Amino acid sequence: MGQYSFSAYRLPQQKTLMILLFLGLIITSSESFSLGERRRPRIGVPKPTPRPVVSPDSFSYATAENDAIDILQAPGGKGMGAFASASILAGEWIGEYTGEYMTRKQVEARYWEQRKPNKYDRKWRNSRKRRNQGVSGDYLFGMGDDVYIDGEDSEVSCWCRFMNHASHGDAKGQCNAETWSVCRDDDGSELDMPQLWFKALRDIDVGEEICYDYGVDYWDDDNNL
Repeated sequence: MGQYSFSAYRLPQQKTLMILLFLGLIITSSESFSLGERRRPRIGVPKPTPRPVVSPDSFSYATAENDAIDILQAPGGKGMGAFASASILAGEWIGEYTGEYMTRKQVEARYWEQRKPNKYDRKWRNSRKRRNQGVSGDYLFGMGDDVYIDGEDSEVSCWCRFMNHASHGDAKGQCNAETWSVCRDDDGSELDMPQLWFKALRDIDVGEEICYDYGVDYWDDDNNL
């Protein structure tokens, strides 16, 4: 684009002033967009990057076998899913969502690109890639107090990472589980770190896929949590 001088047009002073004000608004708006807070990637929302295939020898698969869960291809293009290989009664604890505990600062650097990664963040990423583990951020659970459980690393996460989404009231989706945050042990003592468990909402038959509602925030484009 060539360079132009407003004086070359000899515009009336009033029109020149209006044009300059208009250009000023455009520049101000552009600066506000670029310098303002960046929209954070949605927590747990799939990114356009391929996920590594979880090895059947991983800890995730081992816990599934121990808890009578089959990890199989789910219908509807959802990828792998968790299916009951034994009947589960309503109100029964299904499993604990395990993984790597992270602080908010770690999540901001490793997944949200809101903080420059330090040497520990880079070491963490290199370890994930070396072991063929994903770095999508799709498996984060916020536990409050800036604590997160990241279930993406299959060497430390249980089979619950395979549970797919289904909405409440969606008969086809068959939402049959819900999350429970646990901060105290059975004896009432406070846990060092909060835990996340899944409980059956109703009886679950053998061969049925176990699903729960990911919640509105998971699908919301404007999620700024």
